[in-house]
Amino acid sequence: MTNTSRMYGIEGSSALVASYPTLTLLEGGAGHGATGRARRPRGAAMARQRASRGDVLAVAACTLAVALGLLAALVAGNASVSERMDAALSSLPAQQIVVEPGDSVWGLASRHRVDGYSTAELAKWISEKNSLGTSSLRPGQALLVPASR
Repeated sequence: MTNTSRMYGIEGSSALVASYPTLTLLEGGAGHGATGRARRPRGAAMARQRASRGDVLAVAACTLAVALGLLAALVAGNASVSERMDAALSSLPAQQIVVEPGDSVWGLASRHRVDGYSTAELAKWISEKNSLGTSSLRPGQALLVPASR
């Protein structure tokens, strides 16, 4: 069997040689100097700085401003898409049908498909176009549905 450290040395790859953390022993007591007061390690003053109240308020205000901006963009984007969709749906040609037993608004929307529109959008269109308060339909009821193009 080959010694692994020897094999790595032969390969010439220092990346494969295991490295171990070193332990440094400092002389002295529990961090007390000649004066008897505890000494702080270097850099501890910077690591333990506390944010001032003004810094916290500034970060909170910036976070709130970004959140409100994103919310406004989301609402504006949805409103714009909704307006375009409503305009496109309102221009769909309609045809009149008679409701048969077992028909539903969703079923009618899926049977009268229009390219570029989902079943949910067409079901909403049928409900709005016919001023339906509920999704229950009566056999013999006359409804407007999207005409296939």
